[in-house]
Amino acid sequence: MEESNQDEIIGVDGIPNEDDPQPEPVQPENGEPTGEAAASERKSVKRVELIDCNAQNTLIFHYFSKGDYIECKSLIREVQEKYKEKNEAAHHVRGLIARNEGDLEEAMECFQKAYEYSGRNKKYYYEIGRCNFLLGRHQLAVEQLKKASEVMKNNPKVWYWLARAIYHFPVDKMENGKMFNPVESARTVLMKDDIARDATLTCFLGRLCEELDDKQGAIKAYQSALKLQPDNTEVMNLLGLIYLRMGKVQDGFMQLGNCLAYDPANSQAILTIGSIMQNHSDHDVALNKYRVAADVCDYNGCLWNNIGIGLLARNKAAASHSALKKAAFINPLNYKISYNLGVLHDIMNLHCSALHYIKLCTELQPQNSKAVGAMAVILSHMNDNKNAKLAYKKSIELKPFPSIVLNYAIFEYRMKDYAASSNAVKLYKELHAAGVKCSAPILVLTQNHSDPYECKIGSVNPLATTSLNACFKLYDTPKSYQAARRHCVSLGGQLADKINKDDSSLYSGII
Repeated sequence: MEESNQDEIIGVDGIPNEDDPQPEPVQPENGEPTGEAAASERKSVKRVELIDCNAQNTLIFHYFSKGDYIECKSLIREVQEKYKEKNEAAHHVRGLIARNEGDLEEAMECFQKAYEYSGRNKKYYYEIGRCNFLLGRHQLAVEQLKKASEVMKNNPKVWYWLARAIYHFPVDKMENGKMFNPVESARTVLMKDDIARDATLTCFLGRLCEELDDKQGAIKAYQSALKLQPDNTEVMNLLGLIYLRMGKVQDGFMQLGNCLAYDPANSQAILTIGSIMQNHSDHDVALNKYRVAADVCDYNGCLWNNIGIGLLARNKAAASHSALKKAAFINPLNYKISYNLGVLHDIMNLHCSALHYIKLCTELQPQNSKAVGAMAVILSHMNDNKNAKLAYKKSIELKPFPSIVLNYAIFEYRMKDYAASSNAVKLYKELHAAGVKCSAPILVLTQNHSDPYECKIGSVNPLATTSLNACFKLYDTPKSYQAARRHCVSLGGQLADKINKDDSSLYSGII
């Protein structure tokens, strides 16, 4: 029975016993292990995992472009910890953020690391050069930006920052004996034919041409910038200003009108147009426009200066004083504001305060002949005739303006020095013969007033350009003085027509 059951087990000759000897594993002929030995050997081999350290770059740039610097820096920190600070893009973006936040030293460190991990890519010379420029290291900035320009010829930003770095070089004598002109050198860099251009570069080229008194070159540069960016209101405003300086009022007004068509609340254009209107005695319209500009840009010294001039023309001396004081608080180093405050205090018969502000004006601009002439007028109002005479002579010595010469002639006549008065009248006639004319409102006033001193001098008709101090002196009778007071600001007030504090602002009034 057992034998029959054993025979039913198919494929087994006999039941294996634990005590029986186990067969030895069969070794292959080539000597390679098989079975469990081969499986264990395969498990011991380590797998190589490919790590992509640039996987998060897209998200980093996304946060940076949105301006979310907190999330961006947090992600950069995680990426650098994970990949042992070997991500080039993370270093680059971290440097850009540090530069935007004003931490220039940290920005330079980040750009240096990015430069090393990029295989010494010369494009990082551009970023490092910009940091050196912002740190005031202009020589280093020029050297690095020149290296960047070798591989980035089609990037206009490289040439723009290179020109700006050269522009800040000091004026110095070169080895050949010629003087190095940084403005001319910067313009030469930007006028190369083989460089790329954009609106920022051509706009800076226009500013350089203006500084070199090349008005036609500046106009061409601004027009080229407008072709690249037809809706650039800053370029429209600059082009309008240069047209006004050249006497092309119609073209200037057209450019300013185009600027306001694109941006009706553009404070610079409003300020410029308002000053032109004040020059034409249209103070009400100018003040209405200034109201719009004040809503956009309240903290502006030039704006409040013009508002003060307009209020003074409307016989609102107290309101004008408040506006001019606010302008002086915002911009205390603007000599025009100090001059206007001196004029205002003299109109209010506060001669000591007027002398204080005019003296401040002359300290800011020691070579300003008209400010020294205004000081002479105020000193004469204070009966300090000795110092008034010295101030008149100093003013004429600096630059003999017809209004100052005429005031000096009247002053000497009152001091009964007829010889000096006669010489001053002769000088005035020479200046008048040279072609210096007076505006129409001044002519009307001089024809209507009856100053006995002016008639005795020889019926001199003051056709020369007259300033505020000339109005004070010529119209010394009460009625004519009040008439002059209504018109003096429109004829002689110094009106700033730009928000910028640079020296390119117009004198929109005659001083």
